[in-house]
Amino acid sequence: MLNTLTNSPRQIALGDRVTFDTDEGYQVGTVNDLRRDVSNGELHAWVELDHQWPGMFRAVPLAAIEAIKKAATPVGCPA
Repeated sequence: MLNTLTNSPRQIALGDRVTFDTDEGYQVGTVNDLRRDVSNGELHAWVELDHQWPGMFRAVPLAAIEAIKKAATPVGCPA
């Protein structure tokens, strides 16, 4: 689990459902990974989109995430 900003109480973890704003409108998906950008080091959530074609991902800067719904069971933990 990582803080989105240094002094922010917002946290994000693998498996969380997120809503974010893009130039194509609001999109929703599930966080699959957290990675840093190679060029500037900014942290991005790799989000699997709720889309008609499964397996579509988008790198979303954490600052662009509007809403987070926590996963019931964190990814990698037994249910």
